[in-house]
Amino acid sequence: MVNLELYRIFKIVADEENLTKASDILHISQPAVTKHIKNLENQLNVELFKRSKYGMILNENGKKLYLQIKDAIEILSKSDLIFNIHKEIKLGVHVNMPNRIYNKGISNFYQKNNNNIINIHKLNAVNMFSVLEKQEIDLAFSKKYSDNLYDTNKIKFIRIGDLHDVFIVNTNSQYLDRKLSKKDLKNVTIYTLKKFSSAYQSLVKALEYQDDDKINIVNVDFTGIIELLKCRDIIAVVTKEYIEEQLINNELHLLDVDVSLSPAEYGVYYNVNNKFKEMDNLIGILKNSCKE
Repeated sequence: MVNLELYRIFKIVADEENLTKASDILHISQPAVTKHIKNLENQLNVELFKRSKYGMILNENGKKLYLQIKDAIEILSKSDLIFNIHKEIKLGVHVNMPNRIYNKGISNFYQKNNNNIINIHKLNAVNMFSVLEKQEIDLAFSKKYSDNLYDTNKIKFIRIGDLHDVFIVNTNSQYLDRKLSKKDLKNVTIYTLKKFSSAYQSLVKALEYQDDDKINIVNVDFTGIIELLKCRDIIAVVTKEYIEEQLINNELHLLDVDVSLSPAEYGVYYNVNNKFKEMDNLIGILKNSCKE
């Protein structure tokens, strides 16, 4: 008898028509997805896909199988929910969060939970709380944001650790050989993230701006800041953990300043109406693994 999990993997590959996309959804490697499809084909003794540079397209055998199992797989997935068995966990991760921070936790979860799959959804702060409220994801792994961005009666935050916002410049910056004072920093334009971000709030607090001061800060998304640093001599404030690779490779440099920025908390958000034991288990493992 064919393992039902192979049918589920087959359905996802058929839906996505792409091994890479299916791999991302299943959170297993592309070779593993290929192996599972091959195992299914071997057990059924037929080929199911036309493989080409354009993707994985169902052949006639595949189309027949898809029609047979599609509804059954969906029904079985729903029956898991009836008995509060969640084989799939939809984990939202902030788009800028380096995967090395949470990868160990996911690996540890898989070692202890053989029947569960974690699907990763990349999110930004704007849509993260909306999809949490709609229960389109089960939990979100992210920096902590202002409570004003979401309904605190519906969504709760569990702290895991701290991230660190820093001043950075590029390799050719005129500021590299200087130590900048608070007054120096207030007299130059500083680029950082959106106003609700920890980086912006920490920067305004550190420079002690008053209500009637002209705030000399430009808000740009993370990708925009990184691109600006490649071609302009700017000072930016971003999260150090997001740029560690560029710092190690000497593509970016920490700026010497006489002010310090407050640490930014990170952790997991969840909808209070959408908690189940597998999710609690994952949260516990993430808390332990991310601190190691």
